[in-house]
Amino acid sequence: MGIYDKIRSFIFSNLVSTKHQTIGMEEECILYTKENHRLPVNPGDEFSATDLLAIMNENVGRNGIYSLEPGGQLEWSSPPYRDLNTLFTAIGKHKQALTEVVNANNLKIINYSLEPNYAPDDIDLINQLKYQLMNANMEQNGTMGKWMMRNTTSIQINFDITSERNLEDMTFVADCLQPVSAYLFANSPFQNGQPTGLENTRSVIWENTDNFRCRNLINHGIESPERMIDQYIDYIMGVPGIFELDHNGIIVSTNQTLGERLIGLEKLGNLRTEDIQAALHQIFTNVRLKNLLEVRGSDRPPMGYEMAPVAFWTSILTVESIRDELLSVVKNWTVEDRHKFNKASLVLDDSQIGPDGKTYSEWNQWVGNLALAGLKERSLDEEKFFDSFFEIVMEKGPFGLQAQFKD
Repeated sequence: MGIYDKIRSFIFSNLVSTKHQTIGMEEECILYTKENHRLPVNPGDEFSATDLLAIMNENVGRNGIYSLEPGGQLEWSSPPYRDLNTLFTAIGKHKQALTEVVNANNLKIINYSLEPNYAPDDIDLINQLKYQLMNANMEQNGTMGKWMMRNTTSIQINFDITSERNLEDMTFVADCLQPVSAYLFANSPFQNGQPTGLENTRSVIWENTDNFRCRNLINHGIESPERMIDQYIDYIMGVPGIFELDHNGIIVSTNQTLGERLIGLEKLGNLRTEDIQAALHQIFTNVRLKNLLEVRGSDRPPMGYEMAPVAFWTSILTVESIRDELLSVVKNWTVEDRHKFNKASLVLDDSQIGPDGKTYSEWNQWVGNLALAGLKERSLDEEKFFDSFFEIVMEKGPFGLQAQFKD
């Protein structure tokens, strides 16, 4: 079995039937102290994000797991569930547990996806080699890696894979519709204490974080659902590595591409599953493949609306009739139109022209309506997680713009 086959084998290692397909989410948030200072990430004289992490994982039980992002942002990773109501119950338990710790330590949760006041140089980097290597790498390959690592939060959604065709179609549709998600869930109203205006700032930051491993798949030459998996493997093989695992599984620095590292290990007969996993985890495109599909492009919505992007993507990617209708349209978009649409998503102006001469607003409305139709088709009373959110955004604009107007 060659290296491509081994990577493919890992990607498809957790195949499930359609009726057993599950959904998981990762929710991130930024925390402040009672003095309105950013919660420090590393242990010291005052309560830190590291202390918070220890408390949360000590009490989480079976309700997922907690981790820290490089600037001390807290991330909750849910267990996987088949329906959104059960996932909503889990996020409720997480929020209750977090609220108790936040109140006990006089902290507060920031309701935005972008750090509103501090610049990256004002925020310590977590004391872990992985993130120190990432920081150095991104300084070479982009202009805003520091901003991404320390100053942003998001909602990420994970889906089980049911077949190769299913994965290709889901991945392609998700990559095409990233601009719709970027608009609907934009929630980055302030930067350095100033309004961001019409700039979709978290999306701009990710667009300029790392030219090799970020942005959309189309930016890396993956333009169709045909042979999507092989195209994806072709792409990752040429990406410079941030780190590699030594023979004990410990993270160390590397000067190889991901492909060079994997091929070298295979030739020596030393390639492990964890080496493949480590390589795939060094890709940060808005849609990425592991042994599941991860959709990463949504801002963290305001408190109370965390389920909205989960419901949106669950409907349009897992409801076959909805996904097929979307696929029949987006596969006819030209490469030029898709690049223009992706560029349009960096500005919160829905009068911009998108594919087929339709406005950004028309595409948002069409896709959002299909998402609602798919949730109804699931017949699990899940529309509530998206319908009111969608109505507000289409009437008043993204929550990030609303926050600037309100404040």
